[in-house]
Amino acid sequence: MGQAIGWVDGPKAHGKWYVHWGYHRAEYSKADLRFVGPGINLTLHDVKATDMPSDFDPKVHLNPAAFTIPQFNARIGRKIKDGITVPGDFWISAGWDHLKYKVPHTVHQVSGFIDSTVYAPNSSFDWAWRDFNFEHSDGMNFIRVAAERNFGLGRASRTRQTWDTANKKWRFGLQTAASLGVVLCATDVRWMGIRTKHFWRITGWGVSASTGAWFQYGRFRMLARIHAGWLDIGRSNFLASNDLSGETPVVEGAAAALLDASSVRHSMAFLERGITVAYHFGRSGKPGADERIRTAPSR
Repeated sequence: MGQAIGWVDGPKAHGKWYVHWGYHRAEYSKADLRFVGPGINLTLHDVKATDMPSDFDPKVHLNPAAFTIPQFNARIGRKIKDGITVPGDFWISAGWDHLKYKVPHTVHQVSGFIDSTVYAPNSSFDWAWRDFNFEHSDGMNFIRVAAERNFGLGRASRTRQTWDTANKKWRFGLQTAASLGVVLCATDVRWMGIRTKHFWRITGWGVSASTGAWFQYGRFRMLARIHAGWLDIGRSNFLASNDLSGETPVVEGAAAALLDASSVRHSMAFLERGITVAYHFGRSGKPGADERIRTAPSR
């Protein structure tokens, strides 16, 4: 027989859309937090904030009414170009990272003033739980658009006899991405013993990049990912004339406008480590470079 070349249909796992969901842990760089309000201009220096992880609980993580409480990642993506000319498929995705941010209760170094009390640089300030608290506990949501490149590994020279090319259900590879987006915060504050739980609002912006390794069976893909970037939160909520907790006294008029104009400003680098599970659906309009398998028939 001659060296005729045949083609095998591409794997059904090659979809043009995906949705994914997962959970993560986050770390933050040190940051200065500046509290500005009526009679207040206080800066907490070199604050090392923490995330707010949730231990696995079936009543939360598997509960449709509560599974968005922990720190999560949610996205939907669309394939734009197959990796024919340049290696790797190109995708555009949109979604959000539900981060959480909490200032620890300890003695912080501060400067500034509260009413008539002036704090010289490097003054000690007891950020005690009963009197003070600042956390984006309902979310420091990084809502972002990402450009992604997916690289499938170990397939260019394989034939139908190798472990992943007969039905192409098993695949693995790498993913890189770059993102730009806005930060949507819901902040919980306690100041001088009074709690103020704020409504959602856009408070800043961010940029980021990520890399990870994925393993896919059929249309389901698991991705282990490291995601790092910078968040600039220029006007987070601080005091308010009314709130969601019911503890803040309701204020009206000019005094209310001053309270509602108060803010906390901070920016920080972040590092996020997580695992997501994606489902791919739809079909590409035409086969990509890796959607057809070249084979040489037996003699």
